[in-house]
Amino acid sequence: MSQRVVDLDGGIAMVVTDLHGAWDVYRRLRDQFLSQQGTVDYFVLCGDLIHSEGLEEADASLDILLDIMALQAELGQKRVIMLLGNHELPHIYGLTLAKGSVEYTPRFEASLTRLDQRYKGAPRRKDVINFLMSLPFFARTKAGVLLTHAGAAADVCSAKHVERLFNLDHAALIEAADRELKKFDIASLQRGYSHFTGLSYEEQAKRYLAVTGSDDPRYNDLLRVLFLSGQNTDFDLMWNTLFSQNELEVGEAIYQRTAKNFLQYISEVSPYEQRVLTAGHIGVKDGFAEVGKQQLRFASYTHAFPKRSARYMMLDCAAPVKTTADLLPRLRFVFDQTLPAAIPAAIPPAPAGLSQTPG
Repeated sequence: MSQRVVDLDGGIAMVVTDLHGAWDVYRRLRDQFLSQQGTVDYFVLCGDLIHSEGLEEADASLDILLDIMALQAELGQKRVIMLLGNHELPHIYGLTLAKGSVEYTPRFEASLTRLDQRYKGAPRRKDVINFLMSLPFFARTKAGVLLTHAGAAADVCSAKHVERLFNLDHAALIEAADRELKKFDIASLQRGYSHFTGLSYEEQAKRYLAVTGSDDPRYNDLLRVLFLSGQNTDFDLMWNTLFSQNELEVGEAIYQRTAKNFLQYISEVSPYEQRVLTAGHIGVKDGFAEVGKQQLRFASYTHAFPKRSARYMMLDCAAPVKTTADLLPRLRFVFDQTLPAAIPAAIPPAPAGLSQTPG
């Protein structure tokens, strides 16, 4: 099995999308999965579990990841599956992520630094980053349903592109970029970076990487971006796949052709034909949207409008699915429709087994 795809040949999968640091919603769905062990076989989280746009005290991004890591340790990676989303990706490479005036990465980077400062023993920052580096991009099913974070990517133009994604090696990309970085005068690159952004490099490294100073081994990671991207690189292929705006970018008619081709290329290198794509990533009215006959987009909290319409999916991984219409009966409401949607609570206490010290 390749590194970036998992196969689900049978059993029931509880599929959840973009929670963005909402602890109460995550806990509700997690506890439902745990209460149905023996009936539900897989808990599949389709990325973007981090980066709340709300108040910092209500952002449980790191706590959710630590809890998933603990669940995987207890139940196994084959039962608890997290796919990589575009909001997790930047932290693997030391990149920044923002939308308009909202800067997503600094808060999470600071929480990782506090993790090293506050907890004795594992998990540490490196454990969280290694966890993110291990995440698959896709889950294939015998039912013919492909699970991913964003959707189909126009950059994937052949089965060879799919194989490149399936076998992408984050560590190799980082090592190659860092080798190129070392060939240049670092001080000059820092000055150029500062000139381009209008802020001192030190100020930006402290803000975006949460380093304490120039002696931190991650201090120059912001410069890595200069050497990651290039014509037809694996990094660009991955980035464009996870960050694509899909139908919002090109319109539904063009995107439906993209989705059809994407599924065909995936099928060419898969044990089963993949006929329908499911994803989160983009806001949807009433909690779900059929993007033609070959893609279902649904939202388990953050991207559901209104929030009380949030959905998850109970997928029989072996029962054949031919079109998105076959999946609609498998959607479930996250919230009781007779009650208002819950408001995420503040960050939960430290996970059991972690020794917390002041500071």
